[in-house]
Amino acid sequence: MLTDAKVRKIKPSEKKARYADEKGMYLEVTPSGGMYWRMKFRLNGKENIFSIGIYPETTLAQARRIRDEARLQIKDGVNPNESKKQKKQQVDENLLFKSLAMEWMEDRKAVIKQTTYLRDLSVFEKDLFPFIGQTPIDQLKGKDILACAKRIEDRGAQEMAKRSIPLAGRIFRFAIRKGIIENDPTPHLQEALKPRKVKHMARLDISEFPAFIERMDRYHGNIIIKSALQLMTLTFVRTAELRLMEWEEINFDEKLWRIPADKMKMALPHIVPLSNQAIEIIQALKPITGHKQYVFYNHSTAKPMSSNALLCAIRTMGYNGKMTGHGFRGLASTTLHEQGYMHDAIEIQLAHRVGNAVSQAYNHAQHLEYRIKMMQEWSDFIDGLRSKVISFPKQKIV
Repeated sequence: MLTDAKVRKIKPSEKKARYADEKGMYLEVTPSGGMYWRMKFRLNGKENIFSIGIYPETTLAQARRIRDEARLQIKDGVNPNESKKQKKQQVDENLLFKSLAMEWMEDRKAVIKQTTYLRDLSVFEKDLFPFIGQTPIDQLKGKDILACAKRIEDRGAQEMAKRSIPLAGRIFRFAIRKGIIENDPTPHLQEALKPRKVKHMARLDISEFPAFIERMDRYHGNIIIKSALQLMTLTFVRTAELRLMEWEEINFDEKLWRIPADKMKMALPHIVPLSNQAIEIIQALKPITGHKQYVFYNHSTAKPMSSNALLCAIRTMGYNGKMTGHGFRGLASTTLHEQGYMHDAIEIQLAHRVGNAVSQAYNHAQHLEYRIKMMQEWSDFIDGLRSKVISFPKQKIV
């Protein structure tokens, strides 16, 4: 018969060894150091082995209690192995990680941007649910979440790997609030991932831009994509904002594009002054997509232009790795600052945060008259580059 002291002293040997307790129970020790509680029993004339648990997670006293419960089942003609299997299958679905995650997602769906919702859903469906979705949340440990993040990291999606950990943590904290569990195992797990390398967005210098504009104007691909590139040059909005531009957001009389808050990165409404050149580009698309919701509508997919469309066009033009959609923003910001334009006006036009929380709620309309003139002068400057003239008007706007 075993005691706690005897069990603690047991060491693995070259061959599998068994140490008997009583009533058919024994401790099996493998050469690798694994220690398993098992019980031998007979039912309907056949010898069986019941797996009780693993030491030290299952103590000697706990193993004996499980053994005695199993012996009662055997006395009633029930195989404890089958009973154990049925219990696993009867897990409350409401406690599964996937069920809790989808409940949490549904609760916040109405208050977050659709792009954020779809991004988070993609992480769950692609990288978390296949591995931990069917596991009750009270059985998950930090190592399980880290294993998922490591799989993502191994395929090269480092940013997604880091995002998956706090996202899983939100579900654990949701379960804590529901009284299902008491602890969140995810804090500090990100430290186990590789440090993220800062990747600067590729962009051209203003001296290289005349050649780029020339190739852009000679681009013979899809006219909608070409127009998007040209408009990006004149408005320097984010790619997502441009491709989701809707006809109803444009006021042709005021020459303003009003982007609602739910489409913006900072979740604040944004006004983009449209120069004469920008209006001309948009109006030229009316016969093509004017009857659709989106200005840059892809007829083949029945959706807005894809996020990769501009990058593919830039690659076709021979600027792969030299220019990106974000590069237009950096180029405009640098050039306008160098030319002495008002810093706050430039930052507001880029939809960056300016001022305190109160002013941020209203800054989409700040310096609007100034920005209207600035954006027209920027478009005139871009036209000048087509003639290799790199200069701004000598009279600065005030």
